[in-house]
Amino acid sequence: MKTNRFLLLGLLILLYHPRLHAEDPVKGLRQKITEEKKIVLKNDTVTIKPYWFMPTQFKVQYAGSIGFVSFGAGYDFRNGYQPTLLYGFLDNNFGGSNITVHTISLKNRFKLTQNPILGCFTPIAGISVNWGITNNTFNRLPPHYPENYYFQNKIHLSPFWGGEFNFSVAQKNLGVYFEFSTLDAYLLEYFRTDFVKLNKIWSLGMGITLYLN
Repeated sequence: MKTNRFLLLGLLILLYHPRLHAEDPVKGLRQKITEEKKIVLKNDTVTIKPYWFMPTQFKVQYAGSIGFVSFGAGYDFRNGYQPTLLYGFLDNNFGGSNITVHTISLKNRFKLTQNPILGCFTPIAGISVNWGITNNTFNRLPPHYPENYYFQNKIHLSPFWGGEFNFSVAQKNLGVYFEFSTLDAYLLEYFRTDFVKLNKIWSLGMGITLYLN
């Protein structure tokens, strides 16, 4: 519990500390990376705009099928598609797990409305592709397990749904979101057995999005 409190306190300090707002390192880095470069070739000047690869958002997330805590960067597209690459972590100190799990997740998130509801709330849904890295994950069943008895646990599809509240703090565009997510293995067990209930396979995740545009 103490670890959780220190983590939340650290996030609040990063968001609201006045000195950090006075000299925004993220904004400075963005300006430096996206600065146009001019190259003179004989009598021609070529302008290079490296803007295309710069992320338009950063995320920090608590829980939600990716780990105890995860963070990453992503993009915004006009059709409401928001792909984000996240790294998640789980161990004894962060999450109370007796094994250490690293997760790489490609979150494919979609805005379900073009304009926010009541000016601040946007419903969201999507599916993540999660790659778990630990000492007991496998792509194929080990030979000592019966065939089709266990579901492979190296790569999972994780559908999710939820919503995000958007607002401005210290001239920064922020989103606070919640997501209910599950895993393909849980859905499979729900459909093929009577023991797994639909309301038991969803986990709640919460996060903060910092938008740069």
